[in-house]
Amino acid sequence: MNLKNLFVYPKLPDNLSKLQSLAYNLWGTWNYEAIRLFYRIDAQLFRAVNHNPIQFLVNLPSQRIAQLAEDRGFLFELERVWARFQEYLQYDSQFQIGTGTAGPQSRSSAIGNPVLGPTDTIAYFAMEFGLHECIPTYSGGLGVLSGDFLKASSDLNLPVVGVGLIYKYGYFTQHINMKGEQEEQFIEFDNHLVPLHEVRNPEGGKGTPNAESGVGDPKAYIEMSILGQPVQIKLWQIDVGKIRLLLLDTDLPENPPHLRDITYELYVSDRAKRLQQELVLGIGGVRALERLRIMPQIYHINEGHAAFLILARLQKLMRENGMSFLEAKALIRASTVFTTHTPVIAGNENFDAEMVKEYIENDVRTLGLSFEDLASDAYINHEEKTFWLPALAIRFSRYVNAVSRMHRDVSRQMWAGLFPHMAPIELPIDYVTNGVHHSWLSEPVAELLSRYIGPDYVRCDSKSNRWDGAFTIDDEEVWRAHHENKLSLITFVRKKLADDLTGRGYIQSKILKLTRALNPEYLTIVYARRFARYKRATLLLRDKDRLAKILTNTTQPVQLLFAGKAHPADTVGKSMIKEILDFAREHQVEDRVVFLENYDINVARHLAWGADVWLNNPVRENEASGTSGMKAGMNGVLNLSVLDGWWPEGYTGRNGWAITGAEYDHQFEMQEAAEAEQIYDLIEDEITELYYDRNEAGVPVRWVQMMKESISSICCQFNMNRVLADYADKFYGPSRTLAKELSRDNYGVLRRTVRNGQELLANWDKIVVTGFSTSVDASDVVTEGQHVEVTCRVDLHGAPAGLLAVELFYMLSEQNERKIVPMRPKNAAETSGVFGCAFDIDGRGQLSMNARIRPASPILQDLYPDLVKWAQ
Repeated sequence: MNLKNLFVYPKLPDNLSKLQSLAYNLWGTWNYEAIRLFYRIDAQLFRAVNHNPIQFLVNLPSQRIAQLAEDRGFLFELERVWARFQEYLQYDSQFQIGTGTAGPQSRSSAIGNPVLGPTDTIAYFAMEFGLHECIPTYSGGLGVLSGDFLKASSDLNLPVVGVGLIYKYGYFTQHINMKGEQEEQFIEFDNHLVPLHEVRNPEGGKGTPNAESGVGDPKAYIEMSILGQPVQIKLWQIDVGKIRLLLLDTDLPENPPHLRDITYELYVSDRAKRLQQELVLGIGGVRALERLRIMPQIYHINEGHAAFLILARLQKLMRENGMSFLEAKALIRASTVFTTHTPVIAGNENFDAEMVKEYIENDVRTLGLSFEDLASDAYINHEEKTFWLPALAIRFSRYVNAVSRMHRDVSRQMWAGLFPHMAPIELPIDYVTNGVHHSWLSEPVAELLSRYIGPDYVRCDSKSNRWDGAFTIDDEEVWRAHHENKLSLITFVRKKLADDLTGRGYIQSKILKLTRALNPEYLTIVYARRFARYKRATLLLRDKDRLAKILTNTTQPVQLLFAGKAHPADTVGKSMIKEILDFAREHQVEDRVVFLENYDINVARHLAWGADVWLNNPVRENEASGTSGMKAGMNGVLNLSVLDGWWPEGYTGRNGWAITGAEYDHQFEMQEAAEAEQIYDLIEDEITELYYDRNEAGVPVRWVQMMKESISSICCQFNMNRVLADYADKFYGPSRTLAKELSRDNYGVLRRTVRNGQELLANWDKIVVTGFSTSVDASDVVTEGQHVEVTCRVDLHGAPAGLLAVELFYMLSEQNERKIVPMRPKNAAETSGVFGCAFDIDGRGQLSMNARIRPASPILQDLYPDLVKWAQ
């Protein structure tokens, strides 16, 4: 028997209809006035549904709804919040390239900067989006970063549309059993009970026929093929302020079970199923945009998961626009940004090449290409067994970035094999250090910033003099705000811990004892992140006896809060969780060491607000960026961190502490021992001393000064507004300009450039750089400021000289930057032969230089990075 299923929502009176509109837009989940409005209705219920505004309204008793409709005070507050919401939606200043803002704030104060307007849409693809604790579309930091990106884009009117997947079970729900072992539970989520809605057909007519009734459905669907079988994909939408997030869903009755489950689980372990997910995200995501008549000018790929959008774009450009493969590739490169978030090669998404071939070969062949024509761009060092999605994305993206300065250097080393003829410093991987959205500020700190910096800080750029206002806040006000956050954290932890311990089977008397022991006056150190070997959650436990003494110090006590999930397949990560719980029990410090189950956005929010110290101790060069420390730091929480990821850029010596240990090359155990020792020393000799050193008003003045330094420096440099500015300045603006240039004259510029490239390829093997010499070759001493003349000989053997550039590459070790000097024919009548140039040495240190020849066109240099010949 087939039954038609419909979801029935409560009917709100007309004067409460605005409440429902607020519930369906995520602005209401980060605006404190809106949040207070929902708490006013029924605080206990709002907490019980995990702050989910839709489920809250569904569960709200009819009697309470009727009361609200007659409550003049509530209706007044609703109108006030609604007015704020409308003011937010109507803010229409366009995002300015070169200023990083939408509106009067400006980094460059330039007038007439180009803008990114509504037609310059950026399609932002990601496997996960962490927007709110009630929406199961994230697992951790990458998802929260994507969510923050959309929120800030809404604040600043950056024309972005998000594209991702909706998951029936989300990421797993963590449970810790009586033995201290992690167990995974997969809880089904009902899409009708979270703030998202089904997308309607843009034309407003009938859509895909419903399989049960045969009647046209006005909802928007797309269709794609997986191994020759059609897959129906439903489109959902989340409204993130003014930004649309499109989510694709295969969990439909029309699909067979083995395809219906594609969007069941985030980061599913089954490799074939993961590949199917990423085909749906990439290819299906592009088709969803087309279905809704959204025409992005720029595509932003986050990690390799969405790299198959390249195949979808090739299909469109080659079939509909009649482009060749190289023409389509050049245009895709010009309009694509790829962000790598992973610092370890093994952590990058890859599949067995034969598996990928099975799934996409037919689609590739319809373009007149062989599988190898495309797959060769996904191989590393010509190894043809593994299909690397990041390699494919890098080779089809003109704009590639890491997520911190240190991560850029690591990524250049990691992906150097893709560019064998390039100097390491020229590898086309830049960086944009991550940041966080202002919604991670606690309400007490946000109020202080509004009063002392101005309420428009939410759209503020990274001008340091603006954020210096944090230093003018009275010490007692800062400490009072922090104490309020800490009391909130302790209350939250006690309630959650009671629930967690009840779930583990603890007796009530033991639960009561443990939850009462937490003290808001004790120094509280938090470690909260994914549990993986390189993140070293248990480094602090290296000397358990010493740690126990630190925790139980009678005059300067310390308490530790841990939170985080280990991937279901990560036995090492799971063992770390158990080690922490075993330590607490065996050393009788369960009242000082607490592990919070099921780390999510709500848990993260309370920890980042109320901690005193935020601990981060990964193996160096293994943390791409990290953002949890930023969230804590902008609330005045002091970071204690290894100099990795974002912290080398954030650490000032006055806003926290750096874990440096000692450098032991290839001596991992000795390095860990030194770092653990330093952590203990810092806690005992400096951190606790500063924290417990109070004035007559009970304020730790020196500690508060560091808190102000943390708030000012991290809000200034690591807010998401600065991140958007960097992307716009470095990538989006140049991408739009280049793509428009290639499209000029009905793609005539593009086609001429590709023809020139083909001519160069045909003659490339004939070109030889036969000699290279300088005027200082025989000098015993070379000094700063010395004039250097350079000569090289080139034999073109009939290659088109006008398409080539001969140049000198040189760099000084102390400057860590390269310089390029054009070389001209010594005889102006010649187009090949002897070339020369001269320069004055500007600096000191080791001078490295050589002559090379490569395409003269920057577009061809980009399209053919291997077309470089150096003097021998």
